[in-house]
Amino acid sequence: MTELHGALRLTYRDDIALMEMIRPKQYNPLSNDLKAAFDEALRTLEKRADLKGVILTGSDGVFSAGGDLKAMHADHQAGTYGGAEDYLTRIRQGHAWLRILRNLPVPVIAAVDGAAVGAGLALALACDLVLITERSKFGAPFCKVGLAPDFGLMYALPRTVGLQRAREMFYTGRTIDAEEAIRIGIGLEIVPHASLMDRAWDMARQMAQSSSAAFSLTKQISAQAMESDAETLLRMEQQAHAILLASRYNAEAAERFTNKEPLRFNFT
Repeated sequence: MTELHGALRLTYRDDIALMEMIRPKQYNPLSNDLKAAFDEALRTLEKRADLKGVILTGSDGVFSAGGDLKAMHADHQAGTYGGAEDYLTRIRQGHAWLRILRNLPVPVIAAVDGAAVGAGLALALACDLVLITERSKFGAPFCKVGLAPDFGLMYALPRTVGLQRAREMFYTGRTIDAEEAIRIGIGLEIVPHASLMDRAWDMARQMAQSSSAAFSLTKQISAQAMESDAETLLRMEQQAHAILLASRYNAEAAERFTNKEPLRFNFT
C-alpha cells in the first residue's frame, strides 16, 4: 500500500514502512511542504501498533541537501517572518516530528545514496542505522551560510564522530566521502548503489523477527547511554530485564535454544 504525502511517499510492505523523499531534481530540500509531509507521515506511523520497522531514503540517488536556501531568500525578500519569535515557532514545529522519528520504538534505517548535507545529515543520524553507497556524501556547512547546526545535529554528530571531529565538520563545512564516513562512524556499511534498497529491506525484515519489547527497551535505554551515569543505566537495565524475562518471546527463545532449534531471530 502506498500513500502520497506531498513531497514524501509512504509505502507499506507488511509491517515495514518506507518513507521516500521524492523531489530529487531539487535535491530533496527540507522545504515547508516536505516538513509538513514528514509531520503527517510520522504521526501516522507512531499510531501503528503493528509497525516493525521503518526505512528512510530519497529517490533517484538523492537523499537530502538540507535546508531550502532559495526559500530562505524568498522569505527574506518578502519579509515573511517578522522576528526571532516567528522563526522559533517554525523550528519548534520541525522538532516535534523529528522527535517522533528519533523515538519510534522500532528499527529505523536510513538508506543514503548521494548527498546528505546539513539537515539532511541530521535526518540520517536521527535513524538507528545508516547504510550508504559509494556515491554518498555528507557535510554540515551551516557556518558557510551564516547559520548554526540545527535539526538535532548538535546532539547527534558529536555522539557519532566525537566532539573534535564534529566541530571540525561544523567549522569547515567540508564534504565527507563514503570511505571517510565509514571510518568516522557516520555510515554503518557501504552498499553498491544498485543494491542499497535490497539491503535496507533485508535488514528491516530480519530485525522485524526480533522481540518488539526487547528492541524498544534497548533503543530507549541506549539513547541515554552517553549522558547517564553507570548506576542510572544499571537501574534501567534491571527494570528492562524484569519485564523481558517475563515475556513470551524470551520463554520461546529459551525453549528453542534448549531444544537445539533455530531461534526465530538470527540476523545475518
